[in-house]
Amino acid sequence: MTNRASRFACLLSATALAAPAAACPHYDTVVAAVQADDTTSAELLYEEIVFSAACDDAIREWVGDYLARERFLQARASDEPETGRALLREALQYERHWRSLAELGRLDWQDGEYAAASVLLQEAINEIAEGDQAHAASEAEIAELYELATAALALADAPVEMPRTRSGTLGGVFTMSIRGFTVEEVSLPITFAYDSTEFDEIGSDYAEALVEHVTLTAPAAIYLGGHTDPTGGEAYNLELSTARAERVEALLRENGLEGVIGASGYGETQVPEAPPGIEPGSDEHHRLARRVAFSVE
Repeated sequence: MTNRASRFACLLSATALAAPAAACPHYDTVVAAVQADDTTSAELLYEEIVFSAACDDAIREWVGDYLARERFLQARASDEPETGRALLREALQYERHWRSLAELGRLDWQDGEYAAASVLLQEAINEIAEGDQAHAASEAEIAELYELATAALALADAPVEMPRTRSGTLGGVFTMSIRGFTVEEVSLPITFAYDSTEFDEIGSDYAEALVEHVTLTAPAAIYLGGHTDPTGGEAYNLELSTARAERVEALLRENGLEGVIGASGYGETQVPEAPPGIEPGSDEHHRLARRVAFSVE
């Protein structure tokens, strides 16, 4: 058995192994195919068992997991982005795994398709938070994914429809606790017309999303921080960022939030680091700097 086949063979669940061979006519054959790392045979047999009432969910899921992992590994090894995308989409048809979603999002990020990247990266966050908890994700991986999802959201040229959790609330970057990883502060591209405290189209959309989020979660306190890019005078930027944070505070009050709200401006003093592929000091980097961040208690 190859090392890779051995790696996947150890994933056989006790439930799958305990299933009697007579219950599923393809059971022994498909197990042998996976253990032999015979992907082609496993694919054909999967098509046989996926709709078979005689085969239980455990064996279907196990074979699907194996095929999804094969597709993911092939995608990672591919030098052709479109081939990689196709393989990752196939992987997701077999098994919804956050790593496949994240890898698709990274490919879109590399191509400058920020809106698409933001959706996929946020769906990956949702999957880590609510999906199969057997799919490992370290705090460092979650932090990296969250930062890239936030950056992609800010760089998208139009408002992005935020992915929802299973309960229907806003997920993605609004998810502040992810398997023990705590998001201390959420940065949103709540942007404004030039030299103004009036929301532009994108800023209005995310301001309304924030209103929805705090209306549903009703935090005891929310703290807003306005930020600008480094262009313009330091004192002016500080004043403008404060006024913009206060504009968001006013919007929350207008929508009935009764808890404590703090609003502060930081001007250009907290420009985030440029993420991979973004030139420091570029227009794209400055777009990441223009934001309103919030934290809650």
